[in-house]
Amino acid sequence: MAVGAALLMVVTAAGWGQVTAQTGTPELQEDATEVPELQEDATGTPTGTADGTPDGTPTGTADGTPDSTADGTPDDASEESGDEIRQEVPPPTPGSAFQVCVAAHRLEDGRVEIAVQRRSRGAGCGERLLPRRRLLPPDAAAGLWLVTAPLRIDGIVLRAAARRLAGGAVEVAIQLRSAEDGSWGARLLPQRRFVPATVEVDRWLSSSPVYARAPERESYLQDAQVVSFYGNPRAPALGALGLGDPEEIADEIDRWSARYDRLNGDRDVISAFHVITGVSQSHPTPDGTWLGRLSDEYIAEYVEVARERGMLVFLDIQIGWSDALTEVQLLEPFLREPFVHVALDPEFATRHTGIRPGLVIGSMTGEEVNEVQRYLAAIAQAEGLPPKILMVHQFTPRMLLNREAVEDFAGVDLSIDMDGFGLIPVKVAGYNAFAVREPSERPAFKLFFDYDTPPMTPEQVQGLDPPPDLIIYQ
Repeated sequence: MAVGAALLMVVTAAGWGQVTAQTGTPELQEDATEVPELQEDATGTPTGTADGTPDGTPTGTADGTPDSTADGTPDDASEESGDEIRQEVPPPTPGSAFQVCVAAHRLEDGRVEIAVQRRSRGAGCGERLLPRRRLLPPDAAAGLWLVTAPLRIDGIVLRAAARRLAGGAVEVAIQLRSAEDGSWGARLLPQRRFVPATVEVDRWLSSSPVYARAPERESYLQDAQVVSFYGNPRAPALGALGLGDPEEIADEIDRWSARYDRLNGDRDVISAFHVITGVSQSHPTPDGTWLGRLSDEYIAEYVEVARERGMLVFLDIQIGWSDALTEVQLLEPFLREPFVHVALDPEFATRHTGIRPGLVIGSMTGEEVNEVQRYLAAIAQAEGLPPKILMVHQFTPRMLLNREAVEDFAGVDLSIDMDGFGLIPVKVAGYNAFAVREPSERPAFKLFFDYDTPPMTPEQVQGLDPPPDLIIYQ
């Protein structure tokens, strides 16, 4: 139950196959993989993982065979021929979750070698299993996802994926191959998944685990709660995010996350920034939207801190006299990041009333929610991302009209947030009425440090039935 914490790895990528944006199909470059890495592995590559695995952990295949697949497939066979490295490992304990970690270490020539480790819940990351194609070149294009050769572990076919970041680090992930049609699924992102560019040579680091037996719709919320702080960095009155720099606020969010992590059993907790990027104004704006938009530079500060610390980011839009889809589309460069999500606030969507935001409570329709869901689902599919989370704030029935028209989109986790403040019984009633009921798939609950009377404790929040998947502090 690790709290959403710091990064593990930054890798320079070589020997990987490129993943196309639309399909995730790898195009392995044979000339990038015909290197004698297996011979080098067998002759004393240093070991010792960052998660406490003692020095001397064996490398190569699970049975110690240094230079061939378990079924004798020749080394020059391509993935297109259907071969996979078969790693014979013991099956997981009955009833336990099958999880894997990604391990990496930097070589003297700037390449980074990648391995996969299997673990069971409650145990550390285990033996390093080495894909045949596993070296990341130091000159890989920033932002381009690359993949290793596949591995088969206990009947599951998977591979590691990585992309080099602009700062010299590499983000890693795991992909699973469908047993039905052979396609590769969305990238599953470990909570700690970055190898620092400055990591010393030959020091193995291990990511946090992800599930190898993934459900049909792998999600950040599958086995975790999200705890976030809400606000705008330029307006302290709007919430906690305006009261410090991103690193300071992230530390405080982690402290609150730890309180929930002690209460929620087997669930993990992920810390998050909830950034208001479109703030309604009390005066008309030149474009007629009554919105003040946060600059990309401000948004990028939170995105980069979240990337480094394994957090999520919610980009919140108050809509004003604009429309939700248009405002979400303006954020597309950030939404192509797997950990960046969207929140919509109908309270300030007042164009249909002819009254400026803030004087009346606005609304949006189920059809408008569907437009945004459709757009986010297309991004998730095109980029091979986990489902996007779309949160819609609500504290009165009219804020979300035609709830019955809201559809279920694969690739989107829809969350309705009980956004009102006040007495605890009133907040709980609103949570049951808005956040728990359909079409909400992931109930959310907002708490106000200054306006709730009194603020509910984490113990009280966890006592809700069901406990919220997302918790926001303002």
